[in-house]
Amino acid sequence: MVSALHLKLLRDLWNLRGQSFAIAVVLAAASATFILSLGVHRSLVETRDAYYSANRFAEVFADLTRAPRSVVERVAQIPGVQRVDGRIRQYATLDFPGRVTPARALINSIDETGRDRLNLLTLKEGRLPRPGASSEVVVDQTFAEANGLRPGSVLGAQIYGRREQLRIVGIGTAPDYIWALAPGDLTPDESRFGIFWMGSRALEGLTNRTGAINSLALTVQRGASIDDVIRAVDHLLAPYGGTGAYTRKDHISHAFLENELTQLKVMTTVIPPVFLLVGTFLVYIVLSRLIATQRTQIGLLKALGYTDLAIADHYLGFALAISLLGAVLGGLSGIWLGRQMTELYGQYYRFPFLTYHIAPEVIVGASALCVLSAGLGSLGGLRTASRLTPAVAMSPPPPPTYRAGLVERLGRAGEFSPIGNMIARHIARWPGRSAVTVFGVALAAGLLFATMQFLDSSRAMLDGFFFRAQRQDITVGFTEPLNEAALHELRQVPGVLRVEPGRGIPVRMASGNHTMRTVIESSPGDGVLSARIDAGGSEIRVPPAGLMLSRRLAEKLGVSAGDHVNVELLGGRRTARPLPVASVFDEFVGERAYSSTATAMSLARDASPVGMALLRIDPAMRDSVIEALKEMPRVLGVTERAAALEKFEQVIDENIFTMLFYYITFASAIAVGVVHNSARILFSERAHELATLRVLGYQSSEVGLVLMGEIAFLIVASVPLGCLLGYGLAQLMTAMFSSDLFRLPFAPLRSTYGWSVVIVLIAGVLTALVVLRRVFGLDMVRVLKARD
Repeated sequence: MVSALHLKLLRDLWNLRGQSFAIAVVLAAASATFILSLGVHRSLVETRDAYYSANRFAEVFADLTRAPRSVVERVAQIPGVQRVDGRIRQYATLDFPGRVTPARALINSIDETGRDRLNLLTLKEGRLPRPGASSEVVVDQTFAEANGLRPGSVLGAQIYGRREQLRIVGIGTAPDYIWALAPGDLTPDESRFGIFWMGSRALEGLTNRTGAINSLALTVQRGASIDDVIRAVDHLLAPYGGTGAYTRKDHISHAFLENELTQLKVMTTVIPPVFLLVGTFLVYIVLSRLIATQRTQIGLLKALGYTDLAIADHYLGFALAISLLGAVLGGLSGIWLGRQMTELYGQYYRFPFLTYHIAPEVIVGASALCVLSAGLGSLGGLRTASRLTPAVAMSPPPPPTYRAGLVERLGRAGEFSPIGNMIARHIARWPGRSAVTVFGVALAAGLLFATMQFLDSSRAMLDGFFFRAQRQDITVGFTEPLNEAALHELRQVPGVLRVEPGRGIPVRMASGNHTMRTVIESSPGDGVLSARIDAGGSEIRVPPAGLMLSRRLAEKLGVSAGDHVNVELLGGRRTARPLPVASVFDEFVGERAYSSTATAMSLARDASPVGMALLRIDPAMRDSVIEALKEMPRVLGVTERAAALEKFEQVIDENIFTMLFYYITFASAIAVGVVHNSARILFSERAHELATLRVLGYQSSEVGLVLMGEIAFLIVASVPLGCLLGYGLAQLMTAMFSSDLFRLPFAPLRSTYGWSVVIVLIAGVLTALVVLRRVFGLDMVRVLKARD
């Protein structure tokens, strides 16, 4: 049978259903965020690990100029090496009929019989190329879908200076190209860059590498030192133009995926505690108010023999019921949002499968957080209820004592209307509760600002990287570094207005015990088509001598301006010598080093300063310029700045705006929960006063001003605190979201502060208006007859 206390609990929950539901919504937001971020994180990690394991994703990678295939067996003899695979990787320019837009592909050699050792290809459709068939390829799934390709499709390609017609025989994926990024791009563009796989013998013939490889991948035995293996591999590959072996951490596909996983962890760490903190305070306020209004009932229950423990358990059940409702709502919302987010990730990461999997412990953990938050919020009320004796509880509570407040002491009381004095005195009477309301609304505004400013940060990075740093229209990459005659050839193309060279030289930098693999990017001292923009927005000139390092790289090397670093050229002549650090600056992307063309050439010593060319063109002749570039046999690829910018903006719109929608909803939930509970408590406490004012002749609008005035004052008071909390929270989240790949600038706009405040104000005012309806429907006779 249902006990009397259980019936009372159900009645209390029903009578306070609005406030209880508002608290449950706040707890649900915490639970949903926890399940969303942790669930997606676990799904990505489990999918990644299963995919890596099943398809034998390598642990160490090395690029080289050219080596006999026999070097694979020599590497296999290195102590600690478990499995080795050697391949050919060759970029190609694609030619789609009727399409001027340039497209590129990275072609990988595979064993036509399916006996590859590492980075295995998973066929989604079709078959592998036949042995020796030079025209047959397998295409990665994302590129095929973006360009309408399927088995049987044919497209033209320029490979190693030769024109070929490629026939697609299969569609697949591979673990080393989950995130396929073209050289020089910030985001994948599946319509312009794809991954192809061709039979080993066929690609050897097309690239004049019979019996040779230019790429190596390997795995390491358990317990072996990966650093020792890398040193041995570098020593072995040095005569073949090896550019330095590196681990998964520096593999571009894996690094981007790890960066996304880190951001999901940050969401789990930062966002849910904000909601749980607000939920704890709301439970405390509501339960304390409930116990205060039920003093007589508590006294009667104790007089009838109910123990302090039974009373405490009853009110704890009230808090737990709210938390369980929040856990259920949050669980359902989190699962739905997680599925939506997983589908979004599936559009960018090239997994053969990606399903949203929720582990039971994630649901249990989210529910436990809700219960813990509500339990902590109930402690104060439980202590009060347990300490009440029957005699004290059954006697009326002492009337509130109003003293002269700050307004009266300053002599300003006469400047307020009677309603204004009522508002000021009630706020002064309950300073703790007023502070909780202010703090709760401020947290909502702060959380909203902290998430909305990511859009400003992305736009600032976009402005610095694309608009100010990159001033060219087209970037032309070459199959190998060339001399200055290549620039003269480009200047002869009709429509080309300006040409500037650039080159990236792979090096190993060392200072003391610190060693880093990076690239020195060179540019002419009088160049205008590229610039280095620091985090503050200032343009930094490349020094005429020495190196300019990004701050992240300088910190990892432990150097500063004026120090020297030992620079070893990876590949080529293997030149090694110390170079001075001329300057250090902050930048957004990567860990890079810069130098003048003269400094780079003194290190490379090959008289080939042109690894790429930056072009400014006549927009009216864009199509003819691109067609001419595609005909040049030494051109590896053509990248349009406008297309890269458009793709980056598309990613921002699809990802950040989606996340903004979620967090605007979550932040509004905090504002609604806080304001609704505060307004309901104010109404219940002041119903007698409001009814008295109506009897005295005040209009409903004037009486409603007592309620709305106090809520409005508290909401407005929360604005400056919300801006301060948002500023601190945004700084924390920006720092935690930064990685070796990207460092988002903290560059919020004033409008972001304004929008975050406006959204919270709208949510708060609309919620208060819902409660205000009770003032207009106030039963004056019933309220005045009721004992306070």
